[in-house]
Amino acid sequence: MIDDLSVATSANFYSIRKKLSNKAVEDLFVSLRANHGATAHNEFKHTRQQHDGVRWSAVCFRYESPPSFLKDSTAIRENLCGFLLLIEYQGHAAVLSSRLGLPSPFKTTHLSTVATARVEGAIARADAIFQRMTMRNMSISPYAMRAKTVEAQNLANVVGPAGSRRYAPRTYSVVANGTQSTATPSTGRIGIRSERSNLPGIVTFAKRVIDALRVDNADVSPFIRSFARPVSLQEALAASAPLAMAIDTNKLSDSIANHEAGIRLIRMQGDVAVELSAGELTALMEQLDRPLDIEGDERVRTARDPATGEQAASISLNKNRISLRSLSLLPASEIYVEIANEDPGEDGDRQTLREHLDEIDALIVLFEDVRLAYIDGQVFRDETLLDGGESFLQYFTASVPLAAVTSEKGAFSAAQTAFDAISSFGAIVGHIAAADSILLCDDLGDEWADFIGIKDEAGLTQISFYHAKHGALSLGASPFHVSVSQAIKNLGNMTFPEERLAAKLELWDSSYNAPAQQTQIQRTIRSNAADLAVALRRARTAPDARRRAVIVTSSLSRQAVADAFAAIQNGQRPAPSFVQLYWLLQSFFSACTEVGASGAIVCQA
Repeated sequence: MIDDLSVATSANFYSIRKKLSNKAVEDLFVSLRANHGATAHNEFKHTRQQHDGVRWSAVCFRYESPPSFLKDSTAIRENLCGFLLLIEYQGHAAVLSSRLGLPSPFKTTHLSTVATARVEGAIARADAIFQRMTMRNMSISPYAMRAKTVEAQNLANVVGPAGSRRYAPRTYSVVANGTQSTATPSTGRIGIRSERSNLPGIVTFAKRVIDALRVDNADVSPFIRSFARPVSLQEALAASAPLAMAIDTNKLSDSIANHEAGIRLIRMQGDVAVELSAGELTALMEQLDRPLDIEGDERVRTARDPATGEQAASISLNKNRISLRSLSLLPASEIYVEIANEDPGEDGDRQTLREHLDEIDALIVLFEDVRLAYIDGQVFRDETLLDGGESFLQYFTASVPLAAVTSEKGAFSAAQTAFDAISSFGAIVGHIAAADSILLCDDLGDEWADFIGIKDEAGLTQISFYHAKHGALSLGASPFHVSVSQAIKNLGNMTFPEERLAAKLELWDSSYNAPAQQTQIQRTIRSNAADLAVALRRARTAPDARRRAVIVTSSLSRQAVADAFAAIQNGQRPAPSFVQLYWLLQSFFSACTEVGASGAIVCQA
C-alpha cells in the first residue's frame, strides 16, 4: 500500500532532541490510534525502515468522526483515513501527515523546533525572490494591526523598509532557481511546488531540505534582513529581562475556527462540560488580550494586571523557550480545550487552556531592551533602535502652546464663537494647524478626526487628520490607546470617500454643539475655497497629496521620551509602560506607512 503513496512535497521539520527508537515509534503509532478511537486494522504500518541513507516510519488507519457541519452529538459518522510519515536524517526529522498530528508528549520528548535562522538559510537565500509573505506585528497592543499579508511578483520592489522592521515574518513564498518554496519558520514547515511525490521522492525532498538546514552561516536574502531579526533566547536573556506579556489571541481563534485542528473550549458546570458561547469566547479573548507586567528575577516570574496589581499568570524562562506556567484569573483559569470529535466532557486527554496556549506558542513577551519581542516561540529584534532612538524621535514635534493646555476641549457657552485657547482644540486651531488654509472640526458623532486640515503650498497638497488628547504628563501607553485606535481606524477616510462626503459637508456647514451645550463655533473654522466640496475632491485626487495622521497630546513630552532612550542606552531598566508605549506608537507609525500616509506626534517640548 505504501507504494501507492502520492503526497505534496511539504513537511514539518524538527531537530531530534532525544534519539528515536523502534519502541518510541511503535508507541507513537499506538497513541495516534487511541487518540482517534481507531478499531480497524492499519492499512499499512512501517517502523524505522531504511532507504537512501534515512530511516522512515509510516502508519495509515481508518477511523470514524462526526461531520464538521453537524453537532458532535450526532449519530452520523464519517469514515476517514489518517496518515503520518516520519523521516529521520542527520539529527533532524521530517513529518508529513493527513488528518493526524504528532501527540504533544512525543514532540516534547523527542523533537524541538528548528531555529528560525536555519529555516531562513535554507529557503530565504540571497538569490530568492519573495512573492508572498504573512507577517506578525511585534506589538502587544490590542489596537495595533497584528498581522498582514502582502503579495507581488517581487516584494522587494514594493515593500519598503520603513515599517518592515516592526514585523516578524511568519510565512513566506520564494522563487529560487526556478523552484517555488514556502516556509513557516515558527513551525518548521517547508514545502516546494511540484507534482505529488511517492515515497522515494519525499525522501529525496526531506534529505535536500535537511542538508540545507544544517548549513552554518548561510547567505540570507537582504530583503528578509530588512524585517525583525531572529535572536536566540539565551542571547536575549543574557542582555535583557522580560518586562511585559500578552497572549496572541489570533492563534487561539485560528485553532477554534480551523476544523482540521478539531478543538473546542469548555467550562465545567458541576460535573457537566459546557461549550463556551460566543459571548463567553469574546469575554475570554478580551481578558487574554490585556497586557500584563512581569515581575521577579528568578527562572519563574509573575505577571500582574497593571490596573489592579493582581497576579494573572506566570512564565518560566527555559533554555530554548519561554513557557506559560499558569493562568490564574477567571474565566481563563477554568477553561479547558478538548478534541472536537468527542462529545463535550468525553475527551480523556483534554488540556487546560494554559496548556494549550503554551503548546501553540501563543505567548508574546517584551523585554527591557525595547528592540526585542518574543513571538511564535522565537525572539526577534527590531533593528531600528540601533541609533539610540533617533529614528523614533523623528516622528515627534514639540509645540510650546501645549504646555499651557488645561483640558481637551475647554468650557462652552451659548454665545461662544471659538474654542478655549488653553484647550487642546484651541492649540490646534491657533497654532498647530495655523498654516492649513482649510480647517474643519469633525469632533463627535461619526468622526474621522477631531480636526481635518488641508494646505496647498507650492503645488503640493497636504491633508492632516488631527486627533487631540489631554492628560497629565506620562510615559505610559494607557493614555494613547484610544487616540491610536481612532487614528488607525480612520486612515482609510483620509481619501475623503465620495459616498460619505455629502453627509460630512452637511455637518461641516453647521455650528459645533458640545454635549448639553449649543455654541456659535462654526465647524468650518477656515476655508479659502469658493466651493468646499470641489476643494475636497481636488485634494482627494491630487497625485502628490501628502496625508498625515497627527496625534496632538499634552500628556507627553518629547524631551522625556529622549531622556528615556538615553537612560536605556546607559543601562537603566525602562518601565514596562514605556516599552508598551514604544510598541504602540511604532504600530501606529507602521500602519500609517502601509496606507501611504505618515504618522506624527505633536506634544510638549
